[in-house]
Amino acid sequence: MTSWQTILTFTYPHEAHMAKLLLESEDIETMITDELTVQVDNFYSNAIGGVKLKVMEGDVEKSIILLKEGGYIVEIEKTESRFMKRFDQFTNKIPLIGKHLLVVRLFIVLTLFVTVAGLLVFIFFEN
Repeated sequence: MTSWQTILTFTYPHEAHMAKLLLESEDIETMITDELTVQVDNFYSNAIGGVKLKVMEGDVEKSIILLKEGGYIVEIEKTESRFMKRFDQFTNKIPLIGKHLLVVRLFIVLTLFVTVAGLLVFIFFEN
């Protein structure tokens, strides 16, 4: 006996039914789980991981190809911004913060900038 595999999750049941119809039109057996729980209260969707579209183990590859062609699975190319690349190169050389993660370095620099700007405003507009 083969098992069911979750291939895609949705926030709302109607979205899952659209993908289910696409797969069933290609003779792929599907099952939707957690649909009724989300219909009771939509906010449960995030708590339980969404409405799950499942297919039989042997149909996973074919299903993923069909869902990509149908626009349900979109591959996003992640490109790093030029600013973050230069910021990384610049802050790597600073002795005290260079060893931290990029996000931590960004937070430190922004905090220092806001602090210095606040002090300058306080000093110049004290009167």
